[in-house]
Amino acid sequence: MREIQDLLQGAIDMHVHSWPDVSLAHPQHRTNDDVIRQCREAGMQGIVLKTHGWPAASLAHQLNSEHEDFNVYASATLNTMAGGPHPWVVETAIGMGCRMIWLPTISAKSDHDSHGFSVSMEKYIPRIHNLKDEDYYWLLDENGNLKDEIKECVALCRDYDIVLGTGHISAEESMAVGRFAAEIGYHKVCLTHPRSHCCYNTFEQIQAFAQMGHFVEFCALNVAPLHSSMTIADICRIIEEAGADHCYLSTDHFFDWTPSIPQQIYQVLGCLLEAGVDYEKLQTIMQNPHRLLD
Repeated sequence: MREIQDLLQGAIDMHVHSWPDVSLAHPQHRTNDDVIRQCREAGMQGIVLKTHGWPAASLAHQLNSEHEDFNVYASATLNTMAGGPHPWVVETAIGMGCRMIWLPTISAKSDHDSHGFSVSMEKYIPRIHNLKDEDYYWLLDENGNLKDEIKECVALCRDYDIVLGTGHISAEESMAVGRFAAEIGYHKVCLTHPRSHCCYNTFEQIQAFAQMGHFVEFCALNVAPLHSSMTIADICRIIEEAGADHCYLSTDHFFDWTPSIPQQIYQVLGCLLEAGVDYEKLQTIMQNPHRLLD
């Protein structure tokens, strides 16, 4: 439908995994150039390039130099391979031009304990299997408060006007990050695929996170058959309870078998419109990445 296609004009997908990410052996028939071409042809304006491994700053700079009139935003994920969730890592990433920081994903204790994404990566990074429980990151101290180092990471994102994604940390950790961010007047925190198995949040927690002034992400991947963790009805409920001003749609593009990024976004938007979400709310949801990334 033309009205859905119009929503794609100028859109930014804030969750796109580069290739390669975890390994050259991870199957992906689309190159980064293919991804950008498909997005541009659909009228999209940009993507946030993400990796679970090495930060994507250099690759983003290269892609920006090769593709005019399209923005590739660099990001860094605070996994062990990048140095972990430490202020000096965040500071270095910002200095390299990263516009978004992700808290740990495959190095998060929550991901490990839930047998999440880190388990599926063992075929590409076999030594993950050798890690001990204490090798994974838990961001809270013994009293359930954010560790001082994590507070400093959050404050750096505020000071440099950088977007912060919660990654694969637990709901308990995410809520602590959200509370601290609100206390220091920082509201560019994004609850990453909040219903996923590795970082499961209740509807009440999602609503509370938005009420702190932060943002909630919906990933097209999470309504796909193999990685389904929410339904269109769930998304409708969250939009209603959290408010369209605090929601945005991404793809979490990573797997070889998914449709193109524009096709994934188109399908979810079409389903939401068919399910009764007001078109104006969908416009707001698609504009929110611009608010976050300026």
